[in-house]
Amino acid sequence: MITKAHWLSVLILSLAILAVAWSPNSAQAQAVTGDALAEPGARFDEVLLIKGPVSDDGLQAIFGTPDLGLGTQRIGVVLTSPQGLVRSPLATFATYFVEDGEVSATASQTSVAFFNPFPLNTRGIYTAKIDFDRPGKWRLEISILDDNAKNLSTEIEFHVNESAAAPSAGEQAIASKIRTIRDVESVAELTTGSLQDPDLYQISIADAVASGKPTMIVMVSPAFCTNAVCGPQVDILQQLKDAYKGQANFIHVDIYENPLEIQGDLDRGVISSTVREWNLPSTEWSFVITSSGIVHERFESFTGYDELETSLKEVL
Repeated sequence: MITKAHWLSVLILSLAILAVAWSPNSAQAQAVTGDALAEPGARFDEVLLIKGPVSDDGLQAIFGTPDLGLGTQRIGVVLTSPQGLVRSPLATFATYFVEDGEVSATASQTSVAFFNPFPLNTRGIYTAKIDFDRPGKWRLEISILDDNAKNLSTEIEFHVNESAAAPSAGEQAIASKIRTIRDVESVAELTTGSLQDPDLYQISIADAVASGKPTMIVMVSPAFCTNAVCGPQVDILQQLKDAYKGQANFIHVDIYENPLEIQGDLDRGVISSTVREWNLPSTEWSFVITSSGIVHERFESFTGYDELETSLKEVL
């Protein structure tokens, strides 16, 4: 049963969220694919997010997981209202296939989505696992309860491809030969973030997937993680590393190859060759890899501690 919601009434959305706003009828409102990285120097921060229309209840959804293929997929949505970010602990997700502009009469699946707060409760995202049996356009209908136990709803449409761009569960992890702490003079050459934990740069992905231990990989640029669905993922990685040190490999790869050169000037940014190898179409990814080097789960956009810990425990 969905519990009574608790909204934060004073939180103002960041300028980054406003920057990605767009009309739901835009021709750009479609799944982002690996083609976003086709040209050298492609800018992740210029890839627009999918936003749904503002509903009669004043809710609007921002889609955080556009890289979808057939099968069971994790989807994530940020909800906003005139009061700011929606923080109800639970939401209901119902998916409908859209064919030739007609929405199916019955839901393909209904699922409970849980709110995953960012560290320090600055933001948060609703996530759930949904099955997709057909490629094409899908509609997600989202409902929550407000402080008066009134049902509020909104919707958003997105595209599902035959297969996803980034590596999926069951696939062999790509054995990228990334730089480690031994290849540079300082950690600052490996990350744009202020959290510079040397433990996260001790081993290459290639060596990790051949080590016989599970591996957790986070690919994100901390200093340029500014949109509505991107959060402090390296902080979560560090927390899990501290909790499970020695039991798995924990690796951070920055989205940009040249962190020192782009501080204050992202125009000089060069997309990491590892990010291109993994064909990542958006700004923030986490992967849990089995001890035999197989992708166990992938997580697009911010993923909370509990979600990642559950996945990691499954492969330990």
